[in-house]
Amino acid sequence: MTQLLQLGIALALGVGASVQVAMLGAIGRDRGAVEAGWLSIFGTVAGIALVLAIRSARGDIVDLPVPFDRWWIFVVIGLISVGVLVLGFHGPSAYLAVVGLFGAAFIVGGAALAPKLGVALLFSAITAGTLAGALVMDHYGAFGNEAQRVTLLRVVGVLVVLGGVVIVRWR
Repeated sequence: MTQLLQLGIALALGVGASVQVAMLGAIGRDRGAVEAGWLSIFGTVAGIALVLAIRSARGDIVDLPVPFDRWWIFVVIGLISVGVLVLGFHGPSAYLAVVGLFGAAFIVGGAALAPKLGVALLFSAITAGTLAGALVMDHYGAFGNEAQRVTLLRVVGVLVVLGGVVIVRWR
């Protein structure tokens, strides 16, 4: 995978992080901030459990100790996590239950990209993606959050951070 593609994925992870925070804000408004975090964690666990169950069922080696090297344990963990989400999302919009999947992507993506890009370059790209995505989330008041219109100064701020990615890349 080329470094440019890896940087694009890191930017996308950052955009996903801004979507996740906007969604967490919507859940937090309805349930509270800690409760939003609690529900997000179960979505993250369910997403990672699904990926590990599929990998294990395909015969891929899952390098974890027994019993976590068996596909069925991930199915059980995933089902429990989904059950918690179903019970926990009685009230807020059900589509917000996917909020934790952004966390799963962030964790797995970070683990895959950090050894290739280095932590500084990875996080500079994630930060740029997060800021760019947050600017869009704010502009439209995504997920019922208060709208904060895009201004020239805010766009310049995003461009400065993107410039930082370039500087970190070409050490």
